[in-house]
Amino acid sequence: MLFRKFNVLVMLILGLAAFGFVITLITNPMYLVRMVLIAAAVGGILYFLYKRFLLKRFGGGGGKDVNKYKQAARYSAQKYQNQPGKSIKKPSKVKPSPKTKSSLSKMKKRTNDHNFKVIEGKKGKKKNRAL
Repeated sequence: MLFRKFNVLVMLILGLAAFGFVITLITNPMYLVRMVLIAAAVGGILYFLYKRFLLKRFGGGGGKDVNKYKQAARYSAQKYQNQPGKSIKKPSKVKPSPKTKSSLSKMKKRTNDHNFKVIEGKKGKKKNRAL
């Protein structure tokens, strides 16, 4: 019941807004154009301030993290570029930097791609219990 009253209220407000828009468009169209331009300017200024200050302050705007991601993506593209068994090859937009002999040897020496470490447990040892 409350939801139905809420819908009627919203429809009434939207109807009055549409009626006011049409009346303003007929009687004073330059006022309407000026209001639209002012609203667009205020929205643009708020968007600029958001992108410039707030987004960087709270860590969503990129910066160091984006640069680190791009560097990791470049490294991954270079590392996995010529692997056998891969049938799908996407054209890489990243231009590979000229590879030196030392960087190629470092990449070839690394055989394990995982970062797992074996932790020795006490599974086979008996507990020293007093009877």
